[in-house]
Amino acid sequence: MKIFSKRMVWLTGSAALATLLMACPKPPPTPDPSVSLTFEFPEVQHSSDLRLGAISFQQNDSGVNLKKLSSYPHFSSTSSTGSGSPQRVNRASVHLSGYDLLELRRVPGCISPFISGEAQGMTGVTVTPESARTCNIYFTLFRDANGDGLPTVSEELYTTHTIYSHASVPFTYRFTDASGHSTETGTRTQGWSLVRHEVLQPSATPGQYRVTMNSGPREDTALPIRLHEPTNRLISQSLKAGATK
Repeated sequence: MKIFSKRMVWLTGSAALATLLMACPKPPPTPDPSVSLTFEFPEVQHSSDLRLGAISFQQNDSGVNLKKLSSYPHFSSTSSTGSGSPQRVNRASVHLSGYDLLELRRVPGCISPFISGEAQGMTGVTVTPESARTCNIYFTLFRDANGDGLPTVSEELYTTHTIYSHASVPFTYRFTDASGHSTETGTRTQGWSLVRHEVLQPSATPGQYRVTMNSGPREDTALPIRLHEPTNRLISQSLKAGATK
């Protein structure tokens, strides 16, 4: 008769449990918070190839490529209720799923050090902490003439300098462009946030621009983002209250 000690039973049970755990599939990763963003833009002819692209730039061995997240938004057109004659307001909404956002920020080609990425080519760069890394999503309205779902310069109609950004840590920064005419400052929160673009041109300093790119609270993602013709983001300015260029 074989006699099993308590230790043998414990070891046998532990081995069985370990085998069972190894055989069980791992639970799926917890997604990042999903978000829906609304955009307003000037009158444009709606057509089957009209797209609002949510895209990212990803660096790899062959250079920089565009990555499409979403380009099939819901379009609508409504009448404004402001003073004067009624005007048509075009809107489009884009939904970014939490699983897509989680996957994107894990891509080494998207997330990069802020100091050598977004601040590349600028002067007087200060980033606190210097270890901050970002992964950004950009938005543009375009006609997808070649059917690849990605915008080209010739296809682009309207864009915005407001971005949806992931920061590895909370950080602040400051830099000046090469011409010395524009100074940009910003504060990012950790995780994903809508970073709204604003530009001021103080009357006391003609030819000088003050750009801010700050993370807003989660509830601000419900406010519409205004699309406009492509412009230099270091000197372009917001033209409409309640919306950002």
